[in-house]
Amino acid sequence: MFQKRKEMEAFSQMLDKLINGEELGVSIEYMDSLSSKIQYQLLRLSEKIQDREYKLTRERNEIREQIAEIAHQMRNPLANIESYLELLSGAASDAERQECLEALRNSESQLHFLTESFIKMARLENRIIQIKPNAGLLSSTIMQSILQVKKAADAKHIRIDLEMDEDLKVLHDANWLGEAVYNILDNSVKYSPYNSEIGVSVAQDELYTRILVSDGGIGIAEGEEGQIFRKFYRGKETDGQPGFGLGLYLSREIVLMHGGFLKARRKNPGLEILIFLP
Repeated sequence: MFQKRKEMEAFSQMLDKLINGEELGVSIEYMDSLSSKIQYQLLRLSEKIQDREYKLTRERNEIREQIAEIAHQMRNPLANIESYLELLSGAASDAERQECLEALRNSESQLHFLTESFIKMARLENRIIQIKPNAGLLSSTIMQSILQVKKAADAKHIRIDLEMDEDLKVLHDANWLGEAVYNILDNSVKYSPYNSEIGVSVAQDELYTRILVSDGGIGIAEGEEGQIFRKFYRGKETDGQPGFGLGLYLSREIVLMHGGFLKARRKNPGLEILIFLP
């Protein structure tokens, strides 16, 4: 009787610790008895609670960091809009007014891009987006992405060469894979010098279809091959260059939802981004 009371008091103490969010701080020697089984189950329950608390804390911290980063990214275009609105009200000539209006358009474009990117990011992370793959022509998807960056490429006299089998059909969601390829091409155009070339090629083997985008731009530093796909990450070589560190992150999420993966390879000069689709 005394032994049973002692066991019940031990269980009560363990439950109090669980209720108060404390670690049990006990080691249990498992024996084939009801008391030992209950203690083992309580210990496992404590570990699960601690693990869940850790995950919740990590998620809360990530949300705080994300909100802070969003505020930071939006601060500059909002400040520019405020400044140029003041300048516009006091502009003395048509040329000055036109300059202010152009700056306002650029800031508005940045805010629009950021807002759209944040919405896409949230939808991808919460799996609201459904990838609907079809066995469509991959050349059509890639050509559409190239057309989207053509204006920016022409402004820098950058030539984009595509090398692939035009009849190649691959299981993919044309809209979302096109978004992933566009983001990669947009980065290549942004960070490539004037009068340069960007190569896009497609190859296929037994396991994967590989899309390669290769440029001769500023590239990345050694060790950044895996870092550049992180959310909001800006490479060491991008100081002073426009960008928000979202394009490659979104591309990676889209390709992952296709069951594939992304890889970066340094060049001298430049960078290669490879998409592998199953």
